[in-house]
Amino acid sequence: MRPNHFHMGLDLFTERRENLRILAAADGYVARVKIEPGGFGRAIYLNHPNGLTTLYAHMNDFMPELESWLREKQYQSESWAQDLEVPVGKFPVKKGTFIGYSGNTGGSMGPHVHFEIRDTKTEKCLNPLLFGFAIPDKVPPVLKRIALYDRRQSVYQQTPLMLSLMPRGGSYSVSGTVRVQTDRVVLAIQATDAMSGVPNANGIYEVRVYDGKKKLGGFAIDRIGYDETRYMNAHIDYATKLAGGAYLQFLFPLEGDQLGIYAEGREPGAILLEDTVVHQIRVEVRDPQGNLSVASLNLQRKGTPVPVRPLTFPVMKAGEVNVFENEQLQLMVPENGLYDSISFQYAARPNPIANAYSPQFSLHKFTVPVHAPYVVRIKADKSIPYPLRDRMLILQTVKDDQEVRKAQWELGWHTARFREFGTVQLVADDQPPVIDTYGLTEGANIRSFTKITVAVRDNYHAIKNFRAELDGKWLMFSQRGKTFTYKMDERMNPGPHTLVLSVDDEAGNRTQKTIRFTR
Repeated sequence: MRPNHFHMGLDLFTERRENLRILAAADGYVARVKIEPGGFGRAIYLNHPNGLTTLYAHMNDFMPELESWLREKQYQSESWAQDLEVPVGKFPVKKGTFIGYSGNTGGSMGPHVHFEIRDTKTEKCLNPLLFGFAIPDKVPPVLKRIALYDRRQSVYQQTPLMLSLMPRGGSYSVSGTVRVQTDRVVLAIQATDAMSGVPNANGIYEVRVYDGKKKLGGFAIDRIGYDETRYMNAHIDYATKLAGGAYLQFLFPLEGDQLGIYAEGREPGAILLEDTVVHQIRVEVRDPQGNLSVASLNLQRKGTPVPVRPLTFPVMKAGEVNVFENEQLQLMVPENGLYDSISFQYAARPNPIANAYSPQFSLHKFTVPVHAPYVVRIKADKSIPYPLRDRMLILQTVKDDQEVRKAQWELGWHTARFREFGTVQLVADDQPPVIDTYGLTEGANIRSFTKITVAVRDNYHAIKNFRAELDGKWLMFSQRGKTFTYKMDERMNPGPHTLVLSVDDEAGNRTQKTIRFTR
């Protein structure tokens, strides 16, 4: 599990080195290539005759014939970033065919290969540990604690009861009998898995929940699509994780959780305590190799369930379109925006920064996850000078992180979309970005250069477009973060040249820098 998503494959260690040869896992053909500044960086997709696709990500370079074809497409479209379907059969491969070099591109923190196996038709990522790779694993999952929630109320409106799991002779248990004053209980578990001889704390694969001999629920993480990976935020106790705690995985789905991993459908979605007898709850946790750990819990309802405190107005519910509005602010959360119900909290307060054109609005709590982007509309509280009317942003602050969106003007309201709760404010931005060229100066001789590196800075850290032209023609720079790099090639012939760099920020401010030099 990762922030806002599941990790969907295997990370293959490459001895802390780049440029190791990557070979095709099986017969097939190159079906797709992707290049992006974050995410996978440089990735190649192979389709195979058995209906599966393998993906290899964070690569440095592809095989020469594919690299040449890709480069032609980049210059045709005048874009370094690409997501291209490759004609079927154009680049066939056999098992063991060289397809490129390993690297550290995109959202990678060190040299490695990210490897996935997908169902070609549905594009769902399949758990690669179910394919019989010779990876030794005789280590059962490690269970640490169970958390209990009163399912009669929102999980975001309560603090769970945390219970430590004590290891006893290869199994785990909670001491004594746990008594609760509710007739509907949801469990979450903190657990990790490991492999023989490897210290990594990996995610768990399968959980089954029993009340005596009756199977109640659980999940098996065998296939997940990228269109549903953000539901990871519903699968865990999001607030606990954001507070620095561990991943607590719910064993029953929340109302707005649409992951297809859960075992017994969606009802009743809880352990039902319809009597006051002791219920013997058993939680079985398995890894893909079948190694098993079991946790036991004696659970009893204590008398008549205590009434729960109802949600206070305004209430926002999972599975519904939720709207909040007043004279200054409008908020629309879509039907698939929330995983569980909340009592929406709102506040407005002045924020006397010079470029602000509204109060700062606090939209609920950042500890409640949002699935689909919501729409926020803000009305300016003072006249906006004409030169700034097309330079308006909505600034969102979540804890210490800031993010901006270009504000679209609609009938007196400035509109943008966000995917987290936090504070929002209407601001103007007329400061253009700054371009640093690291030694490439007017009149320089760059005969010894092997590359040109450009860094871009912006007051809101939001760069929308970057373009480079050499002697009037588009020149390809790769991107990582806000750093852009051109590696010397046949387009940089000896002699005088003129390089024009153009950068646009989110508000539409543009900086252009022209440098004349000789190679």
